[in-house]
Amino acid sequence: MQVIENAWGEICKFEKLLEADRNARKSKRYRPEVMAFTAHLEDNLFAIQRGMTTGEYKLGPYRKLWVYVPKRRLVMALDYPDRIVQWSLYQYLNPVFDKLFIEDSYACRKGKGSHRAAKRLQYWMRQVNRKPGPEWYCLKLDISKYFYRVDHEVLLDILGRRVKDPEMMEFIKGVVNSRAEPFGLPRGKSPEDTPVNEWRYDVGMPIGNLTSQLFANIYLNELDQYCKHQLKIHYYIRYMDDVVILAQDKETLHRWKAEIEAFLHNRLHLDLNAKTSIRPLHQGVEFVGVRIWATHMKLRKSTVRRIKRETRKISERYAAGDFTRQEFDRRVASIRGLLMHTESESLRWRLNEIYRSEMEKAGRRKAKEEAGHEPFTGDHGTGIDGGGTSPCNQSLSHAPCGAG
Repeated sequence: MQVIENAWGEICKFEKLLEADRNARKSKRYRPEVMAFTAHLEDNLFAIQRGMTTGEYKLGPYRKLWVYVPKRRLVMALDYPDRIVQWSLYQYLNPVFDKLFIEDSYACRKGKGSHRAAKRLQYWMRQVNRKPGPEWYCLKLDISKYFYRVDHEVLLDILGRRVKDPEMMEFIKGVVNSRAEPFGLPRGKSPEDTPVNEWRYDVGMPIGNLTSQLFANIYLNELDQYCKHQLKIHYYIRYMDDVVILAQDKETLHRWKAEIEAFLHNRLHLDLNAKTSIRPLHQGVEFVGVRIWATHMKLRKSTVRRIKRETRKISERYAAGDFTRQEFDRRVASIRGLLMHTESESLRWRLNEIYRSEMEKAGRRKAKEEAGHEPFTGDHGTGIDGGGTSPCNQSLSHAPCGAG
């Protein structure tokens, strides 16, 4: 078994902190806090290095931010120097632990992502559709409030099996058991209905943190290994806390569900939520934001509603002159990026209709200027993996990875 020893000195090297800074400021270099830090880059990195080598560096405090898409979540953000320290730890730990993960774990991993996960599941669905016999079924597992319920003691025990460097382990303990902010919720509670004094320090991880993404995968790798090697499940795929399992009969899936529920409760101190279900494959499988059939994929209805609202909003602003054509086209490109992986001809037509309607409201001149322009036409997706026998090579990583 590969273990990590004598690594803390390597992580604290100036060159490694410089690399961590480059990673931390990608796509953020013009933010005021980043520009202020990089104005005295060497001095600031040496200060971080001194704090890390002496064991005095502590992460925090955190800034709180509520996000509402696709659902309400509390996201925690660190100041820029703390993000550099997180990157320095991540750069070393991720390559070691990533080798331990199963092939079909797709969240927050290089070369994986949501599109590959969807294509992989669709590939399996086509495979089992060709098999003789009765229809196959799908078990969809969803872990309740996953990021808010990770048990610190269990996580540190899992990490401690590999990390045998005392200095590194002491720093990791400070990250996991941070007293800067409580991240955990009591069992059965939601962030919005939990008073400040009831948040817990012994469970939970801050959503949005780089180390949280890695630790979340390490934690549920225990479930992956149990399902693959103890239960011998072949068709098993996970995207963070969403798990899909295929089997030929409901009885097998019910048995696996009971065993998985017991493992989660006893070993990882987690619970399944009410969205856990067993359904026949012909109804389609909702996974990574899309509904998947063997023959095609479609966006979820909630996603379609959000796209329509966004299209109306950006079309209104473009018609009113608040957006330039370049700004409008950039917003449209992001929507088309979602549509290109699914069957979406009718939705594209509807989005173009919304766009034309807003141009007409803006007046005859604007409608005449934009006559014939269909911004949502093109990049057509069928929702079918054209590769035949292998998953699609495109991927989209989610950051932050979501909580249950």
